[in-house]
Formats: sequence, structure tokens, C-alpha cells
Amino acid sequence: MLALVYGAEECLSCHKATFAMPVCAKCRETLENYVQFNSERRCSKCGKILISEIGICMECRERASLSSLDALYPIHSYRQWKKDLAFAWKIEGQRRLSPLFADLLYKALRDLGLERTPVVPVPPRADKLRKEGWDQIDELSTLLSKRHGVRILRALERKDSIQQKKLGRDERLGTSGALYDLLPRFKDGLGSPEKVVLLDDIVTTGATMEKCAWLLRKAGAKKVYGLALFSAS
Repeated sequence: MLALVYGAEECLSCHKATFAMPVCAKCRETLENYVQFNSERRCSKCGKILISEIGICMECRERASLSSLDALYPIHSYRQWKKDLAFAWKIEGQRRLSPLFADLLYKALRDLGLERTPVVPVPPRADKLRKEGWDQIDELSTLLSKRHGVRILRALERKDSIQQKKLGRDERLGTSGALYDLLPRFKDGLGSPEKVVLLDDIVTTGATMEKCAWLLRKAGAKKVYGLALFSAS
């Protein structure tokens, strides 16, 4: 109600007045106080937050699919109000959330000691850019560069328009080889960086990250880490 009276905005999570901010200070603090990546509450392989498992999640026990990644770091689980925020951002186009998410990613990079490591964004489908006019990962990458001085290395391209969310787990793992490739100028190598961070917004099976990591290793990367806002698996 205060937002209506004073012309302020409401928090996209708790709906309290925020006065021009997309998320209130309390909800922002909750976002920033995520489960630490070295915690026993995270899967030691894919990094997602464990619910009832111990040490390794059930999916990683059943399939060792992340052999090209040195580690995968999803910041939050895709659940509850965090899922609502992601939906507002990705589906409803609430781009005012982009700076908040970029700041959250930078905090994670600092916590991991990777803030000076080049970040490689996972590229979007070409038809997505045509239909929506913007790409979430590209916007986050631009903000990381402009707000925090992170080096962005756009080394990958997507080769077709298949939507991963329309594929099952086995299909994603089996067909992801045709989806991505190195840009021509990186075919002979990445240049100086031997350590890179792959950036995506949401990881599900990890198939996209795994394929992209394999390509980056092929181009000379010795260490490849995956960083994402959310884990939806």
C-alpha cells in the first residue's frame, strides 16, 4: 500500500515498499547470505544444495556427467521466492533485477577467489535474441564488466535453436555436442588465460556447462569452473 501512496515500487519477493529498488534490503540480504560453496550442505560434485542426501546428490551418484568441469557453483536452488524472482527476470522481462543478480554473481566470484578470472558467458539461441530483444547472460556479463571490472571472454557460439528445456535429461546429455562451438577466432586457443569461469543463469542437468567446458579445455583452458545463479535440478 505504501508503494501506491508514495509512488514507490514493491519488493518483487515480499511486496513491501522498496522506494525504487526491485528487492527490499532484507530480501537482498537473504540472497547474499547463500549457503557457502564449501559447505557440507552442498553436493561435492555439482554444487547444488542438498535436501536429504549426504555428500553427493542422487543425480551425481547415478551419472558422472561433469568430467570437464573442475567445479560447478550454483548460488541458489530454484525454489520458493527465488524461483519467483528468476521467473520475473527471465520470463516477464523485469530487467531491473539484472544489476542485483550481477552484484550477487560478483560476490560469489570474490568468495571463490575468482574475481580476476576471465568469465565466459554461455551463448544464447539466435532466435531468442530476435524474439525477446535481449539476453540475460549477455546483460549480466556486461554489468559484471562495467560495474566490477570483470574480464568477459566471449569465446563460444550456439549452433542451432533447440531449446534445452524441451529435452529430457538423456536427450540433453546425448545431443548437446551439436549445440555449441568455439568462435572461429578461438579455434587455435584462448590466448593467455589458463583458468576461466563459465557463466549461466540456471543449470539443470549440467549438460550445457559440460559441453562448453569441454570446448574451452580443447582451446587450452587448464581449469574450468561453472557459476550460475540457480540450480533447477
